[in-house]
Amino acid sequence: MCWNPWRRRLPKPPIGQLQVCAPCTHPDREKRGPVRAGELFASRLATEVAARPELAALRVVAAPCIGNCAARCRVSFAGPGRWSWLIGGLDPGAPTDGLLDFARRWLEAPDGFVGKDDRPKPIRPLLLGRVPPPELAEFREPSTG
Repeated sequence: MCWNPWRRRLPKPPIGQLQVCAPCTHPDREKRGPVRAGELFASRLATEVAARPELAALRVVAAPCIGNCAARCRVSFAGPGRWSWLIGGLDPGAPTDGLLDFARRWLEAPDGFVGKDDRPKPIRPLLLGRVPPPELAEFREPSTG
């Protein structure tokens, strides 16, 4: 391989995605506008993530409906070989410090698992679920007996 002094300056590829439910409407009917709250929230999060160097490995994407519409606005964290997380009931106009702190912890964890005590307090009641990565060694076939 040829030595290239510029190679060291290239940013690392994303580890995972922060998927924002783009079709989400604002939970408060009075605050709904022509652009969906999910789309606005995705744009806002992309700007805030880009401003934080510690989140450089996270790519914010506007996703199709994530489901569980009763808990709008929703986001999910997903990446290869990492635990996925679903968070809902977010206020798209509220400060995002807790969510972005969770994002940092998710990126720092080698497998994306953020233990209960390590989860930011504002996010704890909003966690709707987590899904282990398919590569997880502890998976086993169910007993048939």
